[in-house]
Formats: sequence, C-alpha cells, structure tokens
Amino acid sequence: MSYRTFWSIALLLVTAVWGWSFVAKHETLAVMAPSTLNAWMFTLAALALLPFSIRSFRHLKPRDWANAVFAGIVLFAAFSLQTSGTALTTPSNAGFITGLCTVFTPLFVYFIGRGRPSPKQAAGTVIAVFGLALLSLDGFALHYGDLLILGCAACFALHIVIVSTFATPAISMASTSIQLGLVGSLSLIWSLAGNQFSFPSALPSTVTILSLALFATALAYAIQNRAQTVLAPEKVALILICEPVFSGVFGYFLAGDRFPPERLAGAALILLGIAVTELRIARTEGRPNRPAGRCADGLRSEASGARNPARRT
Repeated sequence: MSYRTFWSIALLLVTAVWGWSFVAKHETLAVMAPSTLNAWMFTLAALALLPFSIRSFRHLKPRDWANAVFAGIVLFAAFSLQTSGTALTTPSNAGFITGLCTVFTPLFVYFIGRGRPSPKQAAGTVIAVFGLALLSLDGFALHYGDLLILGCAACFALHIVIVSTFATPAISMASTSIQLGLVGSLSLIWSLAGNQFSFPSALPSTVTILSLALFATALAYAIQNRAQTVLAPEKVALILICEPVFSGVFGYFLAGDRFPPERLAGAALILLGIAVTELRIARTEGRPNRPAGRCADGLRSEASGARNPARRT
C-alpha cells in the first residue's frame, strides 16, 4: 500500500467517524444535557492533544492568544448550536445541514471584503439552499432543530474565516488546544450555571463520550492534519464530502432515519452544492498542501487556510 493510499483510507475512516458522531451525540443527548456533553467531550479532547502541542505554545505571541480565544468563542457557539440542534432533529439532517458551512464560507469572505464568490460558488450556494428547503421545510416553517444546525453551519463558516486570518503551521496545534479547551470550559460554565452538569451514569454513555472526545475529535484532527500534507486538495475535498453521506448511512441503520423522496432529493442537492463549491475552491487555489478541512465538528487544520480566508482550515 502506498503512502498516499494509506492516508486516503485514514481520512476516509475519519469522515466515517464524524458521520457516526451525529448518531452517537443524538443518543447520548437523551440522557445528558448538550452543555454537559460538550463540557466532557472538549475538555477530554483538549487534554488528549496537550502533550502533542506543548512545543508549539512557545511560538505563540500575545496577539495569537487573543485570536485563538476569539476563534474558540465562535467555535463554542457553533458546537452549542450543533449539539442542541442534534437533540431536536435527526442525525442525518444534522450531518447534511452542518455540511452547508462549505457554501457559507465564501459569503463570509465576501462580507468582510476579502473576495467575491466565483460563479460556481454562487451556484453551489443556490443549489444547497434549494436542497435545505426540500430537506427541512415543513410547509413554510423550518424545523427548530434544523434551524439551530443551520446557525451552527454559519458559525463554523465564520470560524473558518477567523482562523485563516491568523493561523500558521507553527502554532496550529497550540491554537487548536486553546480553542478546544475554551469550548470545554465555557460549556462547563454553561452546564453548571444551568444546573445541568452530571457524570455519565452508565458504561455505554461513558464509552460514547470517550469515543467522541478521543477518536472523533482529538485523533481525527491529528489524522486530518497529517493527511492534508500528502494528499492533493481535490482528493481531500472528495473524501470529505463523504462525511454527510456517512451521517445519512449511520442515521439510516443505527437511528432509524427514513427520508421520503423529497427529503432524499434535498440531501442530494445539498451534497451537489457542497461539491460544486468545494471542488471549485480546491482547483482555483491548486496548492497541494492547502486542502479543505472539516466542517461537521468544526475542527480544521489552521495551516491549510493560513494564507487564504476562503480556505476551510
């Protein structure tokens, strides 16, 4: 097996884990508050990454600390909306709608005056919006849980733009540790303030939380960061599109999600919109070590977008 094939398979497995994570969160949220789940998940993930990021902390300047804290606050908002929304909608819907952060990112880049969306990016956005309507609208009302997930996708897109303006390879691990730790800390404060904090009461819940923290967050980020250094951006983009597909597959087999024809068409349009937007970004920039990152759980390789805010980091 070649080196690139190995990391392609590893990244594909990461997208599968991310797809599964929507089902895992949905089931855990039946016995645990969203704030508590995030507190456990991100605190453990930050602690797991800390030994590997200690060296990069020495490269941080005061401005880098401030930027990482700001990005962490936005990331906290994104995950708070995502976890809360996942409890109120299906895992499949959560996965597909979270993927819309890809098509939102060029819009945020445009709003801050850093570039105008290309025609293909605009087309991808329109296609994805039509898909969202078919997937989520009940009459003329958007399902509340889906609306929270939509807000989460927008926050993830904003996080992409924020991180891409300050991050460099030298501080990427330290910045990620700070952001994860901040999400965990703010979630803990939210949980305690709302009198929601609790310890896992059963072994299955404990195993799920540990899996989400160690595999779907800490290890997944490490694999993604490494894979992006050896794979072409087009290949990474194609692999990452599999994430919402996996969320739909796991939702179907593990959570009993069923799509009527119109919602299945909506999911397909969202995937098409993501593909149009994502693959356009990869081709126009053409940097072999600057591929797109992940939206579904908010973690991205800061190095991949350090020089271009339109890149997913």
